[in-house]
Amino acid sequence: MRILYVDALFLLNLVVNYLLLLSTAKIGAVHIERLRLGLGALFGAIYAVLAFLPQFGFLLVAPMRIVSGVSMVLIVFGAKQRLLRVTLIFFAVSAAFGGALFALSLFSATPSSGEHLGFPIDLRVLLISFAFCYLVMKLVFSRLGRDVGGRLLQVEITRRGRTVKCTGLSDTGHSLTDPITGAPVLVVEAETALSLFSAEAAALLSSSRSPVDLLCDLEATPDSGSLYLIPFTSVGVTHGFLLAFRPDSLQIDGRDVRSVSVALSPTRVSDGGRYSALINGGMLS
Repeated sequence: MRILYVDALFLLNLVVNYLLLLSTAKIGAVHIERLRLGLGALFGAIYAVLAFLPQFGFLLVAPMRIVSGVSMVLIVFGAKQRLLRVTLIFFAVSAAFGGALFALSLFSATPSSGEHLGFPIDLRVLLISFAFCYLVMKLVFSRLGRDVGGRLLQVEITRRGRTVKCTGLSDTGHSLTDPITGAPVLVVEAETALSLFSAEAAALLSSSRSPVDLLCDLEATPDSGSLYLIPFTSVGVTHGFLLAFRPDSLQIDGRDVRSVSVALSPTRVSDGGRYSALINGGMLS
């Protein structure tokens, strides 16, 4: 007779799902609020309990398991452009964890009988398995996720009490500096940074008008005087301008970066959408 400990099964899956989703976010360099991680883990835990009830046995078939996994990813990460990437990471981490868990459980003194669905292995084996699969997947996906000349880092920009978080590429070929102060410049997609500005300024910055024209119109908004123009050159652009501002604070991977400027790019800085900012190499030295 198989005994089902519903509370133990629910708690185990809640913890495991949370760690899997957290690992996915860390490996994929995606900032996610803890609440969304919790909701995704809760969904997975409820699914696990229902799947072992006789009337919901159909939930154990492979297609339903895949649907459940994708649903968890959607709850946590939403329909972002990097959704396919984080979905692949999630299933890869889950598979790696399952394999490591099975291998370590063979050497565990705790029985893993299918007659009791409580905690089949001890906490030590669980944590060791997670640590192992996280390190392996981090190594694999960090290599796959790198672009030529850089790596993906978490960026947090604060201005006038408002904060945005995004993923940035450390670009060794990006050396743009403020011509007045000489400070290195972080280039971020204007769409990503809109919440840092007043509603009036955000509406203007959402348009496709030139930075020079926008600067004039921004004088009539609450953000008047806080933005300025930075000249730049790039492939196909010999004399261009970007709107820029000085943030109250800037953090890159949790480290404070001082004396910097932030420029707004009217176009995307990544074709695949995996990052929305370009980090000047001088900010990390």
